[in-house]
Amino acid sequence: MTATAIPLWQSDAASLSRMIAQAGVTPRELAEVYLDRISRLDASLNAFVDLDVNAVRSQADAATERQRSGRRFGWIDGLPIAIKDNIFVAGMPAHWGSLLYRDFVPAYDDICIERLRAGGAILLGKTTTPEFAASGRTESRLTGSTRLPWDTRLTSGGSSGGSAVAVSAGLCPFALATDAGGSTRMPAAYNGLVGLRPSNGRIPRLPGFPPMSHDFQTVGILARTVGDMRLLYDILAGPDRRDPSSLRFGNCPQGRPRLGWFCRVDDHTADDAVLRSFEAAVRSFAGAGYEVKEIQPPIAPSQLTPVWDVFTASAAARIARRFADRWQEEMMPATAEMARRGFALSAADYADAFDALTDFRSGAMASWSDVDVIVTPTVPAPAWEAGRVHPATIGHSEGSVVSGVS
Repeated sequence: MTATAIPLWQSDAASLSRMIAQAGVTPRELAEVYLDRISRLDASLNAFVDLDVNAVRSQADAATERQRSGRRFGWIDGLPIAIKDNIFVAGMPAHWGSLLYRDFVPAYDDICIERLRAGGAILLGKTTTPEFAASGRTESRLTGSTRLPWDTRLTSGGSSGGSAVAVSAGLCPFALATDAGGSTRMPAAYNGLVGLRPSNGRIPRLPGFPPMSHDFQTVGILARTVGDMRLLYDILAGPDRRDPSSLRFGNCPQGRPRLGWFCRVDDHTADDAVLRSFEAAVRSFAGAGYEVKEIQPPIAPSQLTPVWDVFTASAAARIARRFADRWQEEMMPATAEMARRGFALSAADYADAFDALTDFRSGAMASWSDVDVIVTPTVPAPAWEAGRVHPATIGHSEGSVVSGVS
């Protein structure tokens, strides 16, 4: 490495892959860079919940041997990647941020992990998530609080806070996340990263933990650059017959998309700092020649919140029933209360929620007919103090849970 070269841990994944291809660094050397940073920094950040150093080195040695013999599997071969702790990896613990699952080890890989292994990626470890990935901040009884690398007094966001912190702090070049109500996008915004929540089915999945939000959750990607995100997406995306939702996509529309934007929904808006950043982004799109116009929101939180509450409460109750002897003592207070609400729901309540969701989705899609992309602020407020449940204020009003607006 020359005196002017940036450190390996600051490089994007595409650059690291080129260095491996050109024998500028070995996968084992690269793995040691990240392991060293994890050992020095993660005690104050709390990004990882499980890290098997020997397994990482074994994977790195195998990738180094492929590098030296000219048999790399592809561009991702030898690159470390962190995995959110609600994604199944065979032989690696999956705690889901909960004491209830503290001893659980899946017997099989999710499809995204199969594809990473096939490409030669180094599975670095599992990253922290709140209990059942059901919070906009990453804190649990199992792992404690995950902090923002830029200011450790602040929350990393959630529920993919551990994955976001790992990438932002240079503990890995990219990471897998999940997203149902903002769990990839919010931590990406707080940590200064690129975050993608693809459409349901774009990245196929196998059944894993019980769904907390019906079919809302998808596998997400966290990266330093759009280029890295696209490269990783191309590996993970594509149909698999084991996930029927992945079989329904055609080709993406071609040509320059039409952009519609809004920054207020009902009485909800964002903080001034967020609005200034958002308005600058909208101007940059217009300056780049895109057709940009302000539109009315196609959705309202008041439509979706009751549906969301039914799905999450019934899911929490289902989990609690599986651990009838200890859920009340071991669940976080918020998820325990969610479970109690779920036990009070009827089958009719659940059916009504499905009907409302169908109406909501139909109406939202119809409202998008004259634009291809809707541009909004990712989060309504900057990262807040880690000890608080939500920001003190959002848009000059008293703060509340942020994922509903997201």
